[in-house]
Amino acid sequence: MRLIFPCEDKTSIRASADGTVTQVVSGYTGYGKYIILDHGNGYTTLYAHNSELDVAVGDEVERGQVIAKAGRTGWATGYGLGFEIRYDGD
Repeated sequence: MRLIFPCEDKTSIRASADGTVTQVVSGYTGYGKYIILDHGNGYTTLYAHNSELDVAVGDEVERGQVIAKAGRTGWATGYGLGFEIRYDGD
């Protein structure tokens, strides 16, 4: 499932659930700067198009913790968060 949440530049992006940071990508991609969290039991979430990334691979995060700041990186056409919930990689 992929959702786009429009928001102001630099809006705090918070973890949707407890998890472990498995990817932090700051290079150019269609997702721009993004983070992937592993929540266990096959579930991961992706947070894309950020302007700032506030976590590192291996960090344990709690639900509601700020992990990034919203931006307009990658193929984004406006400021916002690209959010995906994945199960077993899909």
